[in-house]
Amino acid sequence: MARNSKLTGVIAGVVVVAVLSLVFASSGVRDGVDGAYGTVQPDPDELTLNLDIQAAYNDDDIHFRFGWETDSPSINHDFLVYEGGEWVRYGGEPDGSGLPMDEDRVTFLLDDGSVDRFEQYGGFMTVYSFTRAMSPEDEDEDEVEAVFGEDIEDLRKMLPDTMEDHTDWRTRRSDDELAQLQGAGYFLDLWHWRSHRSNPIGYSDTQYVLDHRISDDGDGAASTNFDDETETPLFMFDPEVTGQHAMDWDRVLALEYTQDDHYFLSPDTAVEFDPDHDWQEGDTIPRRFLSEPSGARGEVFAQGIATDDRWDVELQRALDTGAVGEQKALEEFGLYHLAPAVHSGFTGNRWHFIGMPLSLGLGRDADIEAQRFDGDRPDWDTIESTTATLFYPGVIAWDYLSDSDSHAGAGAMRGGTPFSVAHDVEDMGFYALESEFRSEIKTQWLWTGLVWILFIVAASVAVIRLGQHLDPPDRAVASASRNDTEEGA
Repeated sequence: MARNSKLTGVIAGVVVVAVLSLVFASSGVRDGVDGAYGTVQPDPDELTLNLDIQAAYNDDDIHFRFGWETDSPSINHDFLVYEGGEWVRYGGEPDGSGLPMDEDRVTFLLDDGSVDRFEQYGGFMTVYSFTRAMSPEDEDEDEVEAVFGEDIEDLRKMLPDTMEDHTDWRTRRSDDELAQLQGAGYFLDLWHWRSHRSNPIGYSDTQYVLDHRISDDGDGAASTNFDDETETPLFMFDPEVTGQHAMDWDRVLALEYTQDDHYFLSPDTAVEFDPDHDWQEGDTIPRRFLSEPSGARGEVFAQGIATDDRWDVELQRALDTGAVGEQKALEEFGLYHLAPAVHSGFTGNRWHFIGMPLSLGLGRDADIEAQRFDGDRPDWDTIESTTATLFYPGVIAWDYLSDSDSHAGAGAMRGGTPFSVAHDVEDMGFYALESEFRSEIKTQWLWTGLVWILFIVAASVAVIRLGQHLDPPDRAVASASRNDTEEGA
């Protein structure tokens, strides 16, 4: 009876250890876990996006057309909603986990060959483990302001040579050295189209990347529609022009407003806010006021059209705007490189899709061949389209890729080996998602390994114990059988 009990216990132990090993070996680390960054991550089947790109030019201007499919085109951004007698601000969560308030965007970095290795690595060169949303903890604001000499809000995008130590923002070069780098062309031109904050009045914003992301000279299209003293909007819709004083919050949340509706404020659609109007619960006013940009920030014209499932965005800029050190000048037969990105699905900052650099040739062979045309606007039906597969970048940072012992390809990257040699673009999104759960994955590997070791030890002990507890008659029969076999032989 005792032997049977021991046998049952051994078998039960083996079964328990086997089940535990399978649980640790097969469960996903994302189940019920937000990761170290405290955010909702995209689903593995939504890690890539196809972007159609066309380009054309005439004697004066360069034209681009970008197109991509999306389930819910977004023209929303922040709003002020009347609740309980107060105007409450609502804005989208950057990772798309909140209300549908983040506008869709298409951006690209453009270089003329002045930034070494951009051709191989694109936007990865501008993002570090210390830049915004890449680390669970933000850098100290006072320290950032002391190093940069100004309040830049947060660290966004830097180029390696703007730091003496390419992995430490605290080693930022002096203003004189940065000016020399910029004068030598060491900066990236950033075209930044937004569906709400500039497109409705026909513009795209323009910036550049040097030691951080910097807006070009001039005034941007979007300003803040809020009076901090009175805690009310500065402007409301002009009812004589738009037929409304405000939008309806429920309709905003239901995504019922389209580009055919009055969903933005501008000098043509707005009047000064009337505090004496009979405001109702749910009245909604955009928190941004749009006006024509000035200076270099008004150099890129835009027309973005959304349908039920697609955006098509056209951008136009002079080949040479004269904005030296801010915008790259282009010329016929020139060869350039651009790295595109798309925000889709109510997401902001790093929760977007990025693409590896593509060559851009004006009248010459390249990944994107800009074709010459006559007139004011190209016939896009005659312009060849290039489809680029964009992917989710996660928290893969330049200092990790190029200088970390944890990245097996760091040495190759320091030698200039492109990503494409080691990785398919389609796989990059999965690597990026894994990067957000490095600690959880390592912990799971550890527990899985320990449980498998326990399983092997337990199984070995079980086999030995089973052999020791065979009934004596069984062992006698087994011995006699062996003896008979030997005598017969």
